Amino acid sequence: MSEMAIEMDIIYSKVLDRYIEIEYCTKLRSLRFVRSGKPLIEKKTHDLTNELARYFDGEAIDFLLDFDISYLSPFEQKVLTETRKIKYGKTITYSELAGNIGSRAYRAVGNALGKNPIPIVIPCHRVVSKKGIGGYSEGIDIKTRLLKLEQTKANNL
Repeated sequence: MSEMAIEMDIIYSKVLDRYIEIEYCTKLRSLRFVRSGKPLIEKKTHDLTNELARYFDGEAIDFLLDFDISYLSPFEQKVLTETRKIKYGKTITYSELAGNIGSRAYRAVGNALGKNPIPIVIPCHRVVSKKGIGGYSEGIDIKTRLLKLEQTKANNL
């Protein structure tokens, strides 16, 4: 059995003050936000990496690419597939997202979003609570910055 080659691209986001590591293994596998004490070398070998760089520069991007979330549970896959439909600059609540998949389990929806291996591409930051911003696996500060980036651009469209 041969191992698939894992490739890693890296970009820097001024908006987030973080590096983004993008892992590929034929398909997109994961996105990680990295705060490094020293500069990392940017590497942009895939189209998605360039799209992400443009996204962080304020361009409204609808990421249309192939990724693999088959290792997640059917419920988690359903939540993340529905989350992909949330348009740039828009938000919905956890309970609205639950309703969109025929469920009332908004806490389970939040848990599924927390397992999202490719944030931004699957825009879980666009799901908010009825009473505020809600949670985010990368931290509320990152979620706030992403929403602000999108709102600023969406208001100018």
